[in-house]
Amino acid sequence: MHRVSLVALTLLTLVISASAQFTFTSLDYPGGTLTTARGINDHGQIVGAYRILPPRHALLIENGQYIPLAPNTVLGATYSEAFKINDRGDVVGVFLDVNGFSHGFLLRKGVVTTLDFPGASETLALGINASGTVVGYWDVLDANGNLLAIHGYTWKGGSFTQFDFPGATDTSLFGINARGDVVGGWDTGVTSPIEHGFICSNKQCTTFDVPVAGATITQGDDINAHGDIAGGWVDAGGALHGFLLADGNFTSLDFPGATTTIAFGINAAGQIVGRYVAADGSIHGFLAQPQNIGKPQ
Repeated sequence: MHRVSLVALTLLTLVISASAQFTFTSLDYPGGTLTTARGINDHGQIVGAYRILPPRHALLIENGQYIPLAPNTVLGATYSEAFKINDRGDVVGVFLDVNGFSHGFLLRKGVVTTLDFPGASETLALGINASGTVVGYWDVLDANGNLLAIHGYTWKGGSFTQFDFPGATDTSLFGINARGDVVGGWDTGVTSPIEHGFICSNKQCTTFDVPVAGATITQGDDINAHGDIAGGWVDAGGALHGFLLADGNFTSLDFPGATTTIAFGINAAGQIVGRYVAADGSIHGFLAQPQNIGKPQ
């Protein structure tokens, strides 16, 4: 996770277990040594990454099939990971160059477009909505590779716009829905041990934290058409959990038997995808299916 108080979300329930509300399914690339799930659209298409031998590569999961994304492009030649997919099938994510620096990408109709915020040391593309607006963050590094600053951005039609949560030193955008609502995380400095989640809608921004004593990090990773938010939080002991924030209520998400869980994507049906680490240290993707709906089409 990248790195406050509850200002507007005052009617929150305590975090509760999600085991009785979701059916969890592990997602594993056949023969792979690592699988992640980062985004899911309203058609049930899931994107993430897989690895057989290092590095990992961008992945699409569709109708039970695990499909490497654009394997004959830079996405198949170097480290790459897909983060979100919209209902048109446009995919955004991140790849590394030969020097290990991160670049955002947009994959549309088989064509990969590199997204680099002007003047940035690195750029990550982490969300996309139906209209093609991309969100993410960019950073600035010094000559020794030390992180100096992080800023969010939006991109549409070739134009970047910087986005900073009001009063924040660092801002990261992770998700955007069709209305243009954005979610992410903010903090007071690159060395801050505390991160807060936020949502901005109609130019009104609200910050939120998981309401658990001692929690240090809350990060909003995606938002669906209903305004439900999926993300991750870190407890006082340093353990990572996923969460769902819906109708003012937080629900903690933990894959059964996992040591860590984080939720990255949510669609309009409430299906959630993410990543968990098993007791043996292996990394897997997951789909969390609300028990009141059927399987994805």
